[in-house]
Amino acid sequence: MFGYIRPLECELKVREQAEYRAFYCGLCKTIGTRYGLCERLSLSYDCAFLAAFLSALSGGAAFYRGNCMPRCYRGGRPIASASPELDYAADVNVLLAWYQSCDDVLDEGRLPAVVSRAALRRAFHRAARRHAALDGEIRGCVSRLREIEKKNVASTDEPSDAFGTLLSAVIRRAPMLPQGDAAACGWMFYNLGKWVYLIDAWDDREDDKKRGGYNPFLSTNMDADAAEFLLNVTLAEAEKGYDLLTIDPPSGLIENIMRLGMRSVQRRVLRPETAACAGRAQRTGKGEAR
Repeated sequence: MFGYIRPLECELKVREQAEYRAFYCGLCKTIGTRYGLCERLSLSYDCAFLAAFLSALSGGAAFYRGNCMPRCYRGGRPIASASPELDYAADVNVLLAWYQSCDDVLDEGRLPAVVSRAALRRAFHRAARRHAALDGEIRGCVSRLREIEKKNVASTDEPSDAFGTLLSAVIRRAPMLPQGDAAACGWMFYNLGKWVYLIDAWDDREDDKKRGGYNPFLSTNMDADAAEFLLNVTLAEAEKGYDLLTIDPPSGLIENIMRLGMRSVQRRVLRPETAACAGRAQRTGKGEAR
């Protein structure tokens, strides 16, 4: 259920693109330092966004020039330096990856899911000890979501509310979150969570239909136009929370993700044929001049 909160890279400045990759690499290295090499495979774009967002709220991050071993042929590149924000994002990454692997085992029971859960077990217990209260909230939201799915509830609001509450807990439990921004961040992440759940559900519609799995769009017979309206409203609510924040200095990277990146992902998922045409036009120079 991860990987949807990301920038529209073609609209990033060179510096912003380097900054995004630096957070991604920094989070990967932090997971490795705190948990181990195998756990780095659980790295998600969403938690890279969490690290970048918390760093922007705190006034920015420091970077150093380093190497990525799997891509050492590329030479040195900027990497976000160790920080409390990266530590927290790494812990959240492990917690969410664990519960995702547990969900995959229950849904599919395939060997890769079982292996993934076994590989994450030790790291999960370590992260859960570090953030017992957050783990309790995540566990409660996941249990609630599982019950909704078991009952095949014909609603898009109930399951998305459960996941929105989960992401709201993630940001509210961040130790470095300024208390004055807690309410706005909570609302922003609550709606980001709802949007992530809904966009993932729409993306998985065909697979869920084939295997007879729960999907709120199938249970409500919602079409693409209605789904797009719902997703647009949810993103607009997330932006309301974001607009109440004072990020100093301003972050072009976070601005891109909030205003452009997720909407681009939404177009790709909802209207893949339109997104493909736009991409071809852009590559061949036939797109609208800007």
